[in-house]
This record gives sequence, structure tokens and C-alpha cells, in this order.
Amino acid sequence: MSRERRITEAFVELAGTAASQDGNADFLRLFAQRCVDLIDAAGATVMLADEHGRLGLAATSSPAIRLAEVTGLRVGSGPGPEAYALGRPVACPDLDAPPERWHGFAVAARAEGYASAHAWPLRDRDEVLGGVELYRTTTGPYDEPDAELAEALAHVAAISLLRERRQQRADVLTQQLQQALDSRLVIEQAKGVLAERRSLGIDQAFVLLRGHARRHQMRLATLAGQVLDGTADGSLLGRPDQRSGGRGPAHPEPARTAGRSPGGRPQPQPPRTQPGRPGPADLARMSPRRPGGRPPAGQPTPGQPRPGQPRPDRP
Repeated sequence: MSRERRITEAFVELAGTAASQDGNADFLRLFAQRCVDLIDAAGATVMLADEHGRLGLAATSSPAIRLAEVTGLRVGSGPGPEAYALGRPVACPDLDAPPERWHGFAVAARAEGYASAHAWPLRDRDEVLGGVELYRTTTGPYDEPDAELAEALAHVAAISLLRERRQQRADVLTQQLQQALDSRLVIEQAKGVLAERRSLGIDQAFVLLRGHARRHQMRLATLAGQVLDGTADGSLLGRPDQRSGGRGPAHPEPARTAGRSPGGRPQPQPPRTQPGRPGPADLARMSPRRPGGRPPAGQPTPGQPRPGQPRPDRP
């Protein structure tokens, strides 16, 4: 099989594996193995960053390769962490003359029999997800076709990882929206139940439901579910609460319970009476007196009989 055919099949395989896998482990392991097969490399290590930007070992082309775990990720040295930090390819063509900052990595790599190391970032546009390190047993840089192929493979891997992450975010968002919709439906149904049982308006029922949830530190949807299945507090449902000894709602509504007996029946109210008209004696008391204590003209003095009234017999 020609090299061009193997390259084409590798890209098709990577695309199919990324689309059918639930996780990243198998895909990244296949990606590392195809980098070794198609490019002149003795081993490969794939690193991915978490949400805080910390690199971690994601996959290797062989279980015996632990360079990233033993040295590069611990001390932050090596081509892989630097390619991730800079967002561009990084190479050390000769591990016998490494940069001073890579001293620990170079010592461990030479102990494993490698003579050079190269890395490319897993990058799509401005988003960098990690890096891939390739190790060789010979010194010197990669030629241009191999370098371009390694960069293309790293780009395809980054696109596949980003597509999977975006799909996971979309699934989480869809699940959250569905849960919110379900909760809203339960709350609306509970508002209707309370409005019917307590003879309230829909808005008043919601205020009552929300206030009860806050006082008892409950989720509104949880309380609404209890209202629907009848397990909510009796003081909320408007019926005697067994937990309170049948004393009825803990917080009755004054506007609706005033003038009602404990059984809920209207109490008889005393008949209203209208004030009677004042009599003559009342008018006499309310009439003003003239100076000197004499009553107004035409009115008899105290002890004097009224006109037409017989005078008492004197002794």
C-alpha cells in the first residue's frame, strides 16, 4: 500500500472514530499510533489541557512511553508543554544539546534511547487544546512533507475534539432546558391546584407557593411536586395538618377566615340597630340655657307644670 493511500485511510479512520466514540481515550490513542506509523517517529505522546489550562497525559502510542508523565508535565519542560503554551510547533533536533530549560526532559528522553523530540499544538484557529510530542531515535529536523503531515494530523485531532466538546455542551444545555421546562410545567400545575383549593387568583397562589418554599428552604419545583401528589404541608393546601394535631392551617388568611367558625361556617352576626330619634327630655338636655339659668321663652321652668297639665294640690 502506498504512503498516500495509508495517509488517506488514516484521516478517514480518525474521522470515523471521533464520530463514534463516547470518550476521547480510544481516539487519542489511535491518533498517536497513526502519527508514529505515518511519520518517521519511534513514539508519540498526546497531552490535553483541562479547564484551568493544566496539561495532563491523555494518550501514548505505546504503554512503555511515559516521558510526558515522568518529566515534561511535572517540571513544565519539553517540546509538548512549550508548543501548547506558544501555539506553534517546537523542536529539539538534538537532545545532546537541548535548551537549558529542557535539561530534565532531555536527560529522561536520552535514557529511553531517543535522540530528538518534536511537538505540534492541537490547535484550531485561536483555540489550543493541548499538544502532541513525537520522539525519534535519530537527530535532525523533520523534512517539510513530514512536518506538514504532522501539523495536519494535529489539526484534524483538534477539530474532532472540539466538535465532540461542542456536542457535549449542546447536550448539557438541552438537558438543562428540558429540566427547566418540566419544572415550570409542574409549578404551573401546582399554582392551579392552590388557586382552586384556596379560592385564590393564580398570582396569589404563586406568591403563597413561593413564600412557603422560602420559609422551609425548599426548591420551588420540589414543593410544587408535593402539592400535586398531596404530600405538601396542610397549611399550604388549606386543610388540617396531621402533623399539627388537626389544628388547621398554621397561618390562616384573615381576609377569608374573619367571621367564620372553626368549622368554616359563617358565624351569625347580631342585627344592626338604627339609633332612635331623641325625645323631648333629650331635646331639653341638649338645648342651650340663657344667662341667669332661665330657660328660653315658652319653656317651663323646672317644677312648673306644662300647659294643659293639672297643677299638683298644695297641702
